[in-house]
Amino acid sequence: MRKKLLFVESNTTGTGMILLNKTKIWGYDPVFLTQRPDVYVGLNDTGCEIISCDTNSVTVLIQVIKSTFNYDEIAGIMTTSEYYLTIVSELTKIFNLPGNPPDVLTLCRNKYKTRLALSEAKIKQPKFSAVHSIAELEEEISKIGLPCVVKPTDESSSNDVRVCETKEEAVNQFHVISNKPHNARGQAPSKIVLVEEFLHDQEYSVEMFTWQGVSSCVGITEKHVKGYPYFIEYKHIFPARLPREVESEIIRTVSEALESIGFVNGVTHTEIKWTNKGCAIIEINARPAGGMIPELIQSVTEVDLLELQTKSAIGEKPLVKINHTGCAGIHFIVSNQSGDLVEILGVDQVKNLDGIQQVTLTSKAGDQIHVPKNASHRLGFIIAKTTSYEDTRLLLDRAINMIKVNVKQEQQSPFISNLDK
Repeated sequence: MRKKLLFVESNTTGTGMILLNKTKIWGYDPVFLTQRPDVYVGLNDTGCEIISCDTNSVTVLIQVIKSTFNYDEIAGIMTTSEYYLTIVSELTKIFNLPGNPPDVLTLCRNKYKTRLALSEAKIKQPKFSAVHSIAELEEEISKIGLPCVVKPTDESSSNDVRVCETKEEAVNQFHVISNKPHNARGQAPSKIVLVEEFLHDQEYSVEMFTWQGVSSCVGITEKHVKGYPYFIEYKHIFPARLPREVESEIIRTVSEALESIGFVNGVTHTEIKWTNKGCAIIEINARPAGGMIPELIQSVTEVDLLELQTKSAIGEKPLVKINHTGCAGIHFIVSNQSGDLVEILGVDQVKNLDGIQQVTLTSKAGDQIHVPKNASHRLGFIIAKTTSYEDTRLLLDRAINMIKVNVKQEQQSPFISNLDK
C-alpha cells in the first residue's frame, strides 16, 4: 500500500509544486492541506489530493488528519513554507512521526530567540536588540548605531525588512511592523521588533543537511541583493567562489550555530555574511532554500535537497554523495516601475542562448506589479549553467540585459524597465 505524505502548505512558487510531483515518483501519494488552493500556481496540475481547511489551527489540522486518514497510512508530515514549520513540528510530535522538536523550530522561526541562542554560544552575528516601544527603539539605536536594520522577528521573504539610516526611518518602520494585523498567511505576528547592526558585506547562504544532530555541508551559494533600503534577492550563483580557508570557517560556524539551537534532522538554509572579522550569522531557516536554489544545487552536484528533506520527514537516512560539475546561477526578473504589466519582452531570445536552462515568468499581462520590496514582487527568473563561475555570471548578465519589462503607469505611456538598467 502506498503511504500518504502530508504537506501543510508550501512556498507559493518554485520548489513547493516541484516537490509534490517528485513525491509521487518516490512512491508516496502527496496530500496537500491548504486554506487557499488558489494561491498556488500549478497546484491542480500536480494531481495530488487537496484538502481545504484552516491550516493556521493545529486543532483543526489534528481533527482533519484523524478523520481522513488511518494512522498507518501516513508516512510523514512536512512543509516547505517558513510560516508552517512550527505547526508541522507540533503535528509530527502529536502523531509520533519524524521531525524536529517544536521548541527547536520555535527558535528558528523567532529571529530574536535565534539571536539569543547564538549569543549564548558566542557565535558571531550582528549586534542586536528586541524592542517593544519607540523609547526602547531610540535607546537601542544609540547603542547599535546607524544605519541599522529594522525587521520583524517572525516574517519571511524579507517582508518588512528595511535598512534605516535615520531614527525617523527606524520609527516609521517600527510602526509598519507593530501595526501589521497579520502576515501573508493570515497569522497573527509577534509585535516584537528586532533592531540589528547593518553589515556592509557579501552575503552567502549555506545549505546543510543534518541527521541525528550531525551536520554536513552540501554547498555554499553566493547571493546578491538590491533595492536598498530593502533586501531583494535578485541573483544566486552556486557554488560560491571562495578561498578554501574562508569556506572552511563558514561551514564550521554554521555547524556550530545549528548545534547551538539543537537542530536534529533535515535540510537548513543559513544566511551569513563574510566580514573582516569572519563569518556572521544573519538567519537560520529550518527548511530547504527558496529562490530555486535547490534546482541550482541539483544541476551542479546531483544532490536533491528536496529528496533529503523528504527522506528526513519519513525517518529515512539518505545517502549524500556530492559530485560537482560546473556552475549554475539564477537571475530574477524585476521592474523599477510600478503599474500594470503590459508584457515582458526578450524571453524567446534568452531561451535560445547556449547554457540557459530555464526561463519562467511568474507574472502575466494585466497584473499589478511593483518596485520590489520583497521576494513576492519578482516577475520571473532565468536559470543558467556553464562550466565555470565566470561564464555563468557573464551569461546571466547577458540574459537579463535582453529582458525588457513593459509597464503601463497610470496616465502615462508604457515604460520599458528593468532593475538592472
